[in-house]
Amino acid sequence: MCGRFVASTPVSTLASVFDADVGEVDLRPSWNVAPTSRIVGIRDVGGTRRIDTFVWGLRPAWRQSAGALSVLINARAESVTEKPSFRNLVAGHRCVLPMTGYYEWLTTREAKRKIPYFISRRDGLPLAVAALWDAADADSGGHPRACVITVSANPRLAEIHDRMPAVLSGDALTAWLGADTAGAVAVLASSCDGVLEPVEVSTKVNSVRNNDPTNIDAVAGQLPDTLFD
Repeated sequence: MCGRFVASTPVSTLASVFDADVGEVDLRPSWNVAPTSRIVGIRDVGGTRRIDTFVWGLRPAWRQSAGALSVLINARAESVTEKPSFRNLVAGHRCVLPMTGYYEWLTTREAKRKIPYFISRRDGLPLAVAALWDAADADSGGHPRACVITVSANPRLAEIHDRMPAVLSGDALTAWLGADTAGAVAVLASSCDGVLEPVEVSTKVNSVRNNDPTNIDAVAGQLPDTLFD
């Protein structure tokens, strides 16, 4: 599951890290990106990677109503070539969503509430998350729509949630954007332990109205000491 993330990396940095041209992008940094928000995405256009503006959430034809509840924000890697909402997009509508990091919530009987974690790369580089995109519609402001692909969480992150975004790097990133369907789907796998680091953060991120850099500051004392020993 990926329902909220951080997009604070400057577009110029993304262009350098991912060797991409910059298309139509005019977005402010966000520390609490929610579904239906405008986001940055990267796709292959004629053999060149290009950064453009997307809207988070696909709206399949059988969902006509507007709003967050009517869009699909995640697609499971295991069934992405089978589900009607996604299977026609895998061949030619693959993209990557750069994220500074993403949020996930842990629910425990001991804590008796959901505790948010900010999960990002240990090396500080932005995450490249596999995604699918579809054409713009009347409600997307002329921007294509996109959804995150998720995989089973690696052992460390499974302590928080059983799913995680499909994070790509190196040859896997290249294959996702440019390989044939079989080659692209084959690279969708859990990130190795040690690449991503979860940090407990304040429950203020639970509200999308709270959107500033302090959202990702580490906070201690919200969990019993027995967890994660």
